[in-house]
Amino acid sequence: MVTAGRPRKSSIDDAILRATAELIAERGYARLTVGAIIERAGTNKPAFYRRFQNVAEVVPHVLTSRHGTDTDIDTGTLIGDLIEVQRRQQHLFTDPVVTRGIVGWLAEVEADPEQGRPFLEHYLGPRRAYTRVIIERAVARGEIARVGDPPWIADLLTGPLLMRVVFPGMPPIDDALLVQTIRSTLNSLGHAGDRRALSALERGDSHRPTLGP
Repeated sequence: MVTAGRPRKSSIDDAILRATAELIAERGYARLTVGAIIERAGTNKPAFYRRFQNVAEVVPHVLTSRHGTDTDIDTGTLIGDLIEVQRRQQHLFTDPVVTRGIVGWLAEVEADPEQGRPFLEHYLGPRRAYTRVIIERAVARGEIARVGDPPWIADLLTGPLLMRVVFPGMPPIDDALLVQTIRSTLNSLGHAGDRRALSALERGDSHRPTLGP
């Protein structure tokens, strides 16, 4: 995000993020323009460009404002953490901002990979890095014996959900899919402990874990 120039007003930041989210949900990402954003936000181009270099740079900040980066997750157990991660990813990947915007945004980033740098730095990077924290805590608690490959674990949790968003005609992101991704992750990490919380999720009668401090 651009920081040079006069001090920014947080109200304008919020208005731009809110306008971007609304427009993506209404029109999709491909039809999104700076002009449309500033009109909806009630601001102007100089204000926009003091904050962002382009429309693509707004996306990770919209996602962070709506879904966070998962770095507050700490339920006290590996399974609880993974369930909370996947619950949040379920919410993320069923958000109209994502379902209406991801294909157009990915096409733009593919055409110009530099457009994806803010997404990696501000949104995806912190989420993936926190996967290692979750795994290392589980090792310290004695739930698993090794750290394994945190980037692969992040892909294992996210890949199946992303696939169902991107490809037409795929089944919905439901609890059954969450269970499959978590079970595969636990198996990959060599987890042999209590999985009753996962069984409860599979039956559909589980509650969201209570986060720790």
